[in-house]
Amino acid sequence: MSKNTTRKFFTKENLKTLFTGYNVIKAIVFVIFIAYAVSLLVPFLWMVLNMFKDTGEFNDGNVFGFPLVWKFSNIIDTLKFEIGGQSILSMFFMSIITTALGTFIHVMLSVFAAYAVAKYDFPGKKLILGAAIFTMIVPIVGTLPAQVRMMDTFNMNDSLIGILFLYSGCLGFNFILLHSSFETISWGYAEAAEIDGANRFQILFKVMIPIAKGSIISVTILQIIALWNDYSIPFLFMHSNQTLAVGLQSFQAQFLGKQQPLVFTAIIISLLPILVLFAIFEKTIMENTVAGGLKG
Repeated sequence: MSKNTTRKFFTKENLKTLFTGYNVIKAIVFVIFIAYAVSLLVPFLWMVLNMFKDTGEFNDGNVFGFPLVWKFSNIIDTLKFEIGGQSILSMFFMSIITTALGTFIHVMLSVFAAYAVAKYDFPGKKLILGAAIFTMIVPIVGTLPAQVRMMDTFNMNDSLIGILFLYSGCLGFNFILLHSSFETISWGYAEAAEIDGANRFQILFKVMIPIAKGSIISVTILQIIALWNDYSIPFLFMHSNQTLAVGLQSFQAQFLGKQQPLVFTAIIISLLPILVLFAIFEKTIMENTVAGGLKG
């Protein structure tokens, strides 16, 4: 492009037209995102509003208005309600236990595996990476027969240990993300620590994990959300002490269309811990999750 052509292109009128069009595109995208956010927020606020209504008031047609009498006792009534001899409150605490322990075991094993594969050369390294990718391709329903057979063989049905055993699998999506994160960390840090006398475990826990802390926290939060919302594994293998996800399904089946405010209350109770957790760590997740991966 010649200098004269360049000068003609970057005239005041052309630049004004260019930036005006860019601003129009930005405005359209902004409106689309605002509409999408409202479509997600309105149903949630609608449930919050209706969870404090009396059942009779809701059934009489006051669906979109504020409660005539705020019935905060719906929260207590929902938590005390029993399904199969187990209250919603006990299911809530069971979800906390399985989610906390399952996340801790899964993340620690994923960190160990991802670090070893990313930083050490050994036979079968590429095979492990291939197996991790393959597990992401196979649908969950394809692994259910093997899980059922395994749980029966080791007699781990209806036990917390069995659930944690299933949650401990570390060759999956989180492994791939952590592997990518550890690969971006320079091995020079480990060499410097070795010169100072650090062993391999000290290098991992005192050097590598602190550097990859943001990525590990992000993976941990995503795993907490996944296990808290998990329905299939507790439903299939945990009958005596159900989690909140399973109990909520039974609760809805029993009261949906009959006592809607109690159903809304149960849903909000199940959503609240995840919303609070995401609100606290939202900045960490967004800063460490980029283009479908994690940065170290």
